[in-house]
Amino acid sequence: MITRIGANTDGVAGHLLGDLINPVFAYSLNRKLRNLYAGEYFRFKDKNGEGDYPSATPDMSEDVELLKIYDQKAKFGYNQEDAIAQGSPKLRYEDGFYRAVFSGSEYMSIGSADVFGGHFNIMLVAKGDYPRPAFGMWGDNDVVTIEPSTEGVAKFTVNRNRGAMKKSATNYYSCFYGFDPGHQDRVMSFNSDGHNVEADTTESFSDIAIGRMQERYYIGEVLELVGYVEDLKLKWHDTLHSQIQTIYQTYR
Repeated sequence: MITRIGANTDGVAGHLLGDLINPVFAYSLNRKLRNLYAGEYFRFKDKNGEGDYPSATPDMSEDVELLKIYDQKAKFGYNQEDAIAQGSPKLRYEDGFYRAVFSGSEYMSIGSADVFGGHFNIMLVAKGDYPRPAFGMWGDNDVVTIEPSTEGVAKFTVNRNRGAMKKSATNYYSCFYGFDPGHQDRVMSFNSDGHNVEADTTESFSDIAIGRMQERYYIGEVLELVGYVEDLKLKWHDTLHSQIQTIYQTYR
């Protein structure tokens, strides 16, 4: 079992999401997630051919296809897992942000499903008009989704706990699932609001994706996704949420 919990030595001064705690994957279309990261954010195809941002800037005068979002994490025992487009999600630039846009028939696959289990923390920046899976993990017995919504009530679901957690006034979501000593129970926490749930643990996932959960697909946009495993405890969830809240406070 990998138990590297706590601050990284790779760029601690930045206090970014990938510096504070070691993630399994770290994707962003708009910023670096580790202080020492010097790589590309995403690969695209515009009317001039393929390129990588930020080394090359996409020509947004015509439709641009998003091909890949690069995994920015330092490895720390985990494989590098770029998010690979299945179908043709589009790239849009609006109000200073690049956005991956999904129309209900495409998604981006991630290969690290088998490392997720009874404890995880998912950070998502996304916007959709109706609750649909912007992020999904699933296996034979376990299902997890994060479903943004601007018109309805956003959802964070774990197996039978399928109800809405709360109405979100923002488009950034931090979802924690695991045992928290402060509650002396397993909690399901959404945007820093704890919620007790049954004691059953999630055991195995075979698939993980941006824009899909099984045969349910997403209509909406995604800007950033970071995932953590192991027993992070609720205090780390709150710390991570505070940072993403500050960074994306203008994303409405």
